[in-house]
Amino acid sequence: MPLFLDEDYKALEERGVTFVEDETHRFFVIQGYKLPEGVYKQDYCDVLIVIPNNYPQAGNDMLWTNPRLVRTDGKAIPQTNEPGGGDNRMFQGDEFCRWSRHWNQGASVWRPGKDGVVTILRRIDWAFKRPDAQ
Repeated sequence: MPLFLDEDYKALEERGVTFVEDETHRFFVIQGYKLPEGVYKQDYCDVLIVIPNNYPQAGNDMLWTNPRLVRTDGKAIPQTNEPGGGDNRMFQGDEFCRWSRHWNQGASVWRPGKDGVVTILRRIDWAFKRPDAQ
């Protein structure tokens, strides 16, 4: 059973997003996600999102990255896990480190019938541009 609706796959294709899915674990993994310049020591990472069973009535809650991202300014990234940390995810032999970011208040609340995979992409972009946000 696909993770997304047909229109979501079309939106991913239109944006040139390279991804793989694991339908059993409901993992959506974006490969080679371009990070904001000057914020992290890495230029790219892979991003894992767990798609809820009731998508599109609900959206993502957190994200996970491989590799573990490190800021260029040396500051810690709040609410993230180191390798070996609790609630990290394994996918195809790689460990993805958790970013605890919750979009459950104000304008960031998921809107069933209006939000979809593009909202998920915006959430990822928002989190990476604001590493101090919690």
